[in-house]
Amino acid sequence: MDMRLKLTAGVVAVAALAAAAFSLRPAAPGADPDGRPASSSDGWAMIKPGGQVEEGARPAPGAAAMTPEQVRQRLFRQGSFAGTEPSGDWCVAQGKLSACAALRHRFEYYILGLGEVTVDDLRVLVLDEANRAHGHALAQQIIAVWDKYWQLRGHAWRNRFDQSDRRTWLPVFEEQRMVRRQILGTDWAHAFYADDEAKFQAHYAQLESGLPPPPDPGEPVPQMAPGKDPAAVHAERVARYGEAAATRLAKADDEWADWQRRLAAARQEWQRLQGASHLSDTQRRQDMADYVSAHFKPDEHLRVQALLKL
Repeated sequence: MDMRLKLTAGVVAVAALAAAAFSLRPAAPGADPDGRPASSSDGWAMIKPGGQVEEGARPAPGAAAMTPEQVRQRLFRQGSFAGTEPSGDWCVAQGKLSACAALRHRFEYYILGLGEVTVDDLRVLVLDEANRAHGHALAQQIIAVWDKYWQLRGHAWRNRFDQSDRRTWLPVFEEQRMVRRQILGTDWAHAFYADDEAKFQAHYAQLESGLPPPPDPGEPVPQMAPGKDPAAVHAERVARYGEAAATRLAKADDEWADWQRRLAAARQEWQRLQGASHLSDTQRRQDMADYVSAHFKPDEHLRVQALLKL
């Protein structure tokens, strides 16, 4: 019976701020089989603030644009997309494009191919995939959102983010929030970034409150160890999780203590029955089964039998 409460901090929202500084994308190393540009020498293509792109993501001078099928061949048959399916969705329902976060996920899936193909190649692929899925008119609307999203990803941010200096966080956050709405529009900016923004705001408020930070994932909840002051444990839990969660944990402690007490008593009873020489093995097991039925709930029987090896 696991009585521990699993809570996770919203630290990921802070990392989203750092993503505004630059993005790193894997690029296939070595020469390209059909003469397309190879990756940069260190194996990565970098998108810098302001949209500048390193050599690995640039087309070679005078290179012909890829067709959609050539892009698919490069990514899905020869490249890193082999064996994968696009994530996210086109956000089209009843013949209408509606703002939703899944389109950002779809865009980011294709952007992972940057370095193996160019940004222009990815745009060709996205337009063709959207056209195949939903027709020309909706594909044009989708690619318009793509163009704005790519413009946002390459925006030259004015404020510098320093994770070790919390004074830089809000200026970066407010700038990103404003520019997202300027470029994408209110509806798409909200759809794409509302969750990230809410997580950051909650995490920032928690840090500013001076309360103890939430535990890292996997950190055990403060337990009621023998001899530990219950009031101190409860106060620590309230500080970390709030009153309601602390109350639930206190109830879980009581249930766990009751289980441990009943299990210890059952173990002693089984030892006593095993030492009763006047009983046959069948009688011992029947008496123990009666004891378990009297002291444990039906859904606990199998666990008791396993723990006591009955």
